[in-house]
Order: sequence, then C-alpha cells, then structure tokens
Amino acid sequence: MSESEIIKIYNEGIQSVVNLAQGLSTQISCLSQTIEKQNETIADQNKTISDLDARLKKLEKQMNKTSKNSSLPPSMDGFKKTKSLREPSKKKPGGQVGHKGTTL
Repeated sequence: MSESEIIKIYNEGIQSVVNLAQGLSTQISCLSQTIEKQNETIADQNKTISDLDARLKKLEKQMNKTSKNSSLPPSMDGFKKTKSLREPSKKKPGGQVGHKGTTL
C-alpha cells in the first residue's frame, strides 16, 4: 500500500481507518496461523530427518562389519565373488578346428 493510498483513507474519516486496521489485523492473524502450521511441519520433518539419519548410520556401521573386524563368524561375511585376473580365451569351447583327436 502506497503512502498516497494511506493518506486518502485517512482523509475519508475514522471509520475508513478502523476498517483498514481491522482488515490488516485479520490478514496478520491468518498469516500467523499459516506460519504456525509451517513451523509444526518443519519440526516434524526435522524429527523424521534425524530419525532417518540415525537409522542410516546404524545400517552403515552394520554393513562395514566383517569377520576380520568384529566377532562375527566368517559365514556372516556374505558371498563375495572374486574377480579373476586371467583374461578369457578368444577360442570357442570344445575341440578346435584342425586338431587331430586321439582316443584310447
């Protein structure tokens, strides 16, 4: 609201000023309630975030345990497939073309 609009309302009389003040008071009340609801929502979200963060840390700690760094048995380590350093052959499986076979 500009200064000229405020002066115009003031010049219209006391009732116009009262109506303006009541309207502004109503708007402030509505905004206050909205802000209060948003603060409650933020508080709930912060609690959820902290709960999930604690759960994540617990699960990460649990995942990092092996039989080498805890009292867990080796069977609890899980299956870890080792990667061979040997490169696969380019030949097809079975007897190769041109090779003379022998039998008993």
